[in-house]
Amino acid sequence: MSEAGRGRIAPAPPLAYPGNTGEPFVGVHPWNSPKQAIGKERPLTREQHAQAQAVLRNIQSLPHFLGAIFLSRHAYLLKDKGLHDANKWLMLQFQRRIWPRIEIVNAKNAMNTNVSPCFMAEVDNYARLPGMDDKELRRFADRIAGQLMQNYDRYCEEFIEANGGDNTGLISNSVQADFYGQVGNMARAFNVTPMHWRKYRKGRLDADSAIAGLQRLVNSEWWERQLKALRTRWREALLIAAGEVNRNKYPYASKQAIRDVQARRLANMEYLKGCDLENVETGERFDLIDKVMASISNPDIRRMELMSTIAGIEKYAASQKHVGMFITITTPSKYHPTRVVGKEDDPKVQFNHNWDLEAFSPKDGQRYLVDIWSKMRTAFKDRDLSVYGMRVVEPHHDGTPHWHMMLFCERKQCQQVIDIMRRYALKEDGNERGAAKNRFEAKHLNKGGAAGYIAKYIAKNIDGYALDGEIDRDTGKPLRDMAAAVTSWASTWRIPQFKPIGVPTMGAYRECRADCLRWISLAESFDERVEAVRAAASAGDFAAYIAGQGGANVPRDIQTVRVARKVADEPNAYDEEVQKVVGIFAPHLGQGHVFETRTTEWRIVRKAVDVDLDLLTLKSASGAPRSPVNNCGEVGQEPEQVLTVTPPEYVTAVMNLIESGDVSWDDPDVSKVLKDAVRGQSPKAGRQQRIKNRNKSRIDGPSARLTFAERDRIPKILLELAREGITAERWELKALTRGATVIFDGKEFSYPALDEWPGFSNAL
Repeated sequence: MSEAGRGRIAPAPPLAYPGNTGEPFVGVHPWNSPKQAIGKERPLTREQHAQAQAVLRNIQSLPHFLGAIFLSRHAYLLKDKGLHDANKWLMLQFQRRIWPRIEIVNAKNAMNTNVSPCFMAEVDNYARLPGMDDKELRRFADRIAGQLMQNYDRYCEEFIEANGGDNTGLISNSVQADFYGQVGNMARAFNVTPMHWRKYRKGRLDADSAIAGLQRLVNSEWWERQLKALRTRWREALLIAAGEVNRNKYPYASKQAIRDVQARRLANMEYLKGCDLENVETGERFDLIDKVMASISNPDIRRMELMSTIAGIEKYAASQKHVGMFITITTPSKYHPTRVVGKEDDPKVQFNHNWDLEAFSPKDGQRYLVDIWSKMRTAFKDRDLSVYGMRVVEPHHDGTPHWHMMLFCERKQCQQVIDIMRRYALKEDGNERGAAKNRFEAKHLNKGGAAGYIAKYIAKNIDGYALDGEIDRDTGKPLRDMAAAVTSWASTWRIPQFKPIGVPTMGAYRECRADCLRWISLAESFDERVEAVRAAASAGDFAAYIAGQGGANVPRDIQTVRVARKVADEPNAYDEEVQKVVGIFAPHLGQGHVFETRTTEWRIVRKAVDVDLDLLTLKSASGAPRSPVNNCGEVGQEPEQVLTVTPPEYVTAVMNLIESGDVSWDDPDVSKVLKDAVRGQSPKAGRQQRIKNRNKSRIDGPSARLTFAERDRIPKILLELAREGITAERWELKALTRGATVIFDGKEFSYPALDEWPGFSNAL
């Protein structure tokens, strides 16, 4: 019988093991292939284990938001790569490269006990500020304000005791400035600069400013806002140092910063959604959210106004036959926490060791750019060069700011302007590698192309409008998706993104576009020059507005139209006068020649109806009724609770600031005022934390207030009365400064009334 018939056929070799990733085994039986030895991973030595535990203790000492990042990374390596790879990352990556960067950031933001040793007991508490929650931060602010208040009270008591119980000179400029300097120096230990500190350093601090600054320093709410701002910037600086802000992780701003800014904005919008603005005289109500969204706080309106402004500047430059330049200025390499290496198709991000020496923050980079720009402007002025245009500030992928500037000047001055700007841009570390190529760039603008050059940067820094399909060169990601990160970066570091240069004031432009000026002529009440400015602004012709105001680079004092302001009836929370916009005036016709555009007083009240608001697009519904009254009514329905509101003048002043763009609706101070208004709380500090300002009165009507000249006489009158051992009341000082005669202990005192209108008096 043949072999085939007997069934003795050799079997085919089995298939390779699908999980085998090594070299294929050549042989008949796969079970004979070599196997990895069975056993445990080699443990760490005692020294390696001790070093790893020390590093882990450093990580655990960090705030949770930061330490969790490194602990999760270590846990991942321990699970997927093994003990030795995890230990290698701890020793070589974290301990050697990341930990020193974190330490230098903490050292830079640490409490400055050299300035004042008063708060030595709070050093450890302040060191925990980046990871501190709101409740603990509020208690910390209360302790700081309380201790400063105790010190101020002690200074006052010691002064009175040293003067034999006489408190006459307590409110003099020198005494209050001295107290301010001592208390303010204590506050500077927390890296906070008190209000009016620069004036104090120059020796020009008066009693009013000193008391206003002191009222902030002893106010726990003011300290809470300051500490929250410090906490936000400190957190972001730590995340930047840890390498969490770059093109490979989170470009421009960390995930936490973006989340915090968006949460704050949504919370403010949700709060404003339930509020109305009520006309004090007529009782008519409008949605507060509509009022806010009708201002340049609305990203759409802000973008359109900027584009209209840029187009107007370009049109004006063309009419003057001026040439344009597109300038880009960047900071030296030491301001960049990371650097990008490799080819464009495969870039890699590495830590920048030059940054490790100083740990500059984005705010430091902005200060550097502002400083060199001030030097450039001085050089322009010395050489009689004039430039004007628009500036846009935006971040690199690692958060470091740089400037894009659209500038115009005369053709013969163009090269000289570029040379000056290049010299100052490269003055610091100008010999470093790549400085000449990357630190300064100048392009000549083609006719009609200025708006096109800068439009992309404006949209990227606001809302990403019309950027579908555009790729960000810094990050390689869609430009439209980067708008939220860029706005969060600007809000976190409080960096203004847009700034007109050398053009007439935007405040007057916005005021001339008011509805009450839209269909009237100012030629009769003012003159043709003022009417030309009004007509240009009403038509949205910014080029004609520039020409009507006198042209570019015209000093504000001699512009045709300026914003008129007056002091509100109610001071702010710190007894300071609030300047509110009331209209416009023409300097060449006199400051008393004012056209009032804001005659209505508003107050904030609870909304009677709900408004459908899309919080993601920030657009309000149009179908909400204007009247809060439901004519149909319901039986048994409880009436709406009427709340006490903030003074109408103060609310109006704040809303004017929002509408004019001087402040943003999501600014913490603004949101606090609006929330206080709805709660029925006047925005003022606690009674136990206030200092009485004897030089100001809260109940005076406009006709009973002292003029500036009369107010300046009060310190002199106080001094002369103190020499006689007399302490005058407030009403007595007012009477004396107005020329009345007052009797103290049988002795008459009088001062001649001031003649502030000599021409008018002579005419009579």
